[in-house]
Amino acid sequence: MIYFVDSNIFLRVTAKESEKTFEECSNFLKLVKSRLIIASTSSLALAEVVWTLKTYYKLDKPKIVKTLEGIEKLGIKITDYHNSRLAFKIFKKYNIKYIDALISSIPQIYTKKWALVSYDGDFDRLKVKRLEPKEINKNFKNEESSS
Repeated sequence: MIYFVDSNIFLRVTAKESEKTFEECSNFLKLVKSRLIIASTSSLALAEVVWTLKTYYKLDKPKIVKTLEGIEKLGIKITDYHNSRLAFKIFKKYNIKYIDALISSIPQIYTKKWALVSYDGDFDRLKVKRLEPKEINKNFKNEESSS
């Protein structure tokens, strides 16, 4: 299974507003960095990280660049194969953000070949396979204890 990482996963680690979600996301990203799981994200998700860090968290550019460099060091692949026509149809049909429609239109996400790792429950309306980091972490803990 390939996991597509949504912007809120990176933001939970950077902003560290909740110790619980910080730990969940950090542990998930450690699995990515150690190559125990294959992960992907998109330029759209990274743009959303930058925008949120700048506008909501008021971070300066050097701190934002450091965050992006940290993401790059994880070895996450960048997937920018969204289907604009499908995204428009999804956006028109559902009450969601356009960027979420674009992400869900990535063929592997739309066809449920990849799991979307996100805390954003809006994706559940779109019937994509969404998992939270704690669900993935739990599976790897179960695998470790059974070996």
